[in-house]
Amino acid sequence: MRLLSIILHSMEYDYDDDHEEPNRQELDETLRRFREAVRSGNWQHGIPNAEALEAIVHYCLETIAFEDARIFAKMWTEKAPYSTDAWHKYGIALGSLGRWQEALNAYVQAAKLDPIDIEITVNRGIALEQLGRLEDANKLIEDALDADPNNLDALFTKALILEKRERYDEAMRLFSYLAKQDLFQRDAMFEIAICHEALEQFNEALAIYETLTDMDPFEPNAWFNKGVIYGKKGANRSGLKCYDMATVVKPDFVNAWYNMGNTYATLGRVQESVAAYTEAHRLDPADIPVMHNLASSLEERGSFLEASEMFTKVVELDPQHSQALYGRGTCADALEKYEEAIADYEAALKIEPAYADLWYAKADALFNLQRISESLTAYRKALEIQPEDVECWFDYSTSVLESGDVLEALRGFNECMRLMPQWAEGYFATAKTLCAAGQPLSSVPFLVKAFALDPSKRDDYEAEFPLIAGPLGMEYLNNVLKEHQQGE
Repeated sequence: MRLLSIILHSMEYDYDDDHEEPNRQELDETLRRFREAVRSGNWQHGIPNAEALEAIVHYCLETIAFEDARIFAKMWTEKAPYSTDAWHKYGIALGSLGRWQEALNAYVQAAKLDPIDIEITVNRGIALEQLGRLEDANKLIEDALDADPNNLDALFTKALILEKRERYDEAMRLFSYLAKQDLFQRDAMFEIAICHEALEQFNEALAIYETLTDMDPFEPNAWFNKGVIYGKKGANRSGLKCYDMATVVKPDFVNAWYNMGNTYATLGRVQESVAAYTEAHRLDPADIPVMHNLASSLEERGSFLEASEMFTKVVELDPQHSQALYGRGTCADALEKYEEAIADYEAALKIEPAYADLWYAKADALFNLQRISESLTAYRKALEIQPEDVECWFDYSTSVLESGDVLEALRGFNECMRLMPQWAEGYFATAKTLCAAGQPLSSVPFLVKAFALDPSKRDDYEAEFPLIAGPLGMEYLNNVLKEHQQGE
């Protein structure tokens, strides 16, 4: 956004005063012929001369045809290797395409030919700032400002360096000055809002984006950023309206579709999240975060085969993507393909061996295969990493019962009650375990507590305990529970 503006601010199209400005229709035709010659590799009259290349490069930059500008500026530097302007415009074309290291190299070559050109110095500083070399960038920008204290491009880049150094108040002072300059108003306002956002001053940031959308209702980035701020404030529905507007203005705005999907997912609107992610994926089929989140929403919708296929695409692009392996494993788990699930969990654990949820998922899959001993080992590993996971304690304790270790199961259920004293399930499971161990009287206080926390547990009691306690045991328990109730 602001990079393109700076590049365009810093460019001058100085045609020879002795000639009229080239006819745009002629330039369009020349550009068409040059493109065709590049595509076919057939220059019927030889490579154009330096003057022709200069004119077409300037035109490409002016019309934001940056890839064409890069191709023809490269040819221009080969035709005129000692032309400062050729190397400088080549750097501008590369920077416009985000190829900052190559742009820097071109600017360095231009600076060797003309070391005192302030515009080249500033553009070198911009490239260094984009590459994260802030000290080097700052030195060049200060040199430029020493020579020309009112150079707006240099001031803007200095403010960006301050912003990246998290010196937000200083950055905002400079941006506020630049916002009063016509050419920089929009970009400076964006950066001020970004500084406010970094300081968690969301209302201030939002006010700026409101101003920007009022100034230009067809500015997609302002709508997008406003949506981000609404999301940070927890106003997800307002955020959705902003993302929707961003995609209306710019239908191929991948990040807006992606954030829309995230917001729908946060609101539990799974079908709509799938639709938004699907559009983002259509626009950028190789975007891994989009693919992963689409797969996750498909899984949440219950479309496990589709989700698994999408997770597989992520893994094919990034074999070290542990979350995609985990997601594909949970899909296999849901489809009762436990061996496949375990294979994915183990592959993910090789990448993230300290990921408790993976150990937990592996333990569940092993339990479903009745590989009890292995499942207990995996549960213990999960609890070692995340000792306050109540659900893991519960499943571990249930699995321990399968191995016949009643005391260890009771210890695990006790952890559930300790960690979540308002959860009826821990008390109910303890009561079942005690009753199954031949201690029905000891189970009564836990049953009473479970019923108090969740009255629906009485239905579970009526359904499950007869198999555990038997007819006489149930008669005994019912009498004791009745006496306890009357005693209250």
